[in-house]
Amino acid sequence: MAEIVTLREKSDNELRELLEEGMEEMFNLRFQRASGQLKDTSRVRKIRRDLAQVKTVLRERERAIAAASQEPAIAAVLDGKQWAAAARFEYEETAWRVTFEDGSGNELATAQVNLNKRQDYSRRDRRELAPPELVRSYEIAG
Repeated sequence: MAEIVTLREKSDNELRELLEEGMEEMFNLRFQRASGQLKDTSRVRKIRRDLAQVKTVLRERERAIAAASQEPAIAAVLDGKQWAAAARFEYEETAWRVTFEDGSGNELATAQVNLNKRQDYSRRDRRELAPPELVRSYEIAG
């Protein structure tokens, strides 16, 4: 498998294929281990780590899209429309760029989301406070 940098460049479909292949290989390795045929035991650890990285990238994309779609101005544009969103990581900005499009492919809005926003409060304090502002900037098309 690849580094997290190359995983972030792949599409969702490619990541899901990698996840499926990894799960299948993990099943085969567990089966070989149970039957005593597994020669390279370190392969199990490597596959488990690769699966975790793929799941992490997929989850980060989901979180970036959810955070951007909850921004009030973007939510107002998306309300009542069929839309799709795509997120890609921009290393120069260290943030996710989320692009919203309608059913015909016209861009509705873009947002820059920072999922690594530092929280300086304890868990108890965070429950009482408003959630952190993850959307750095946004732009409504049109």
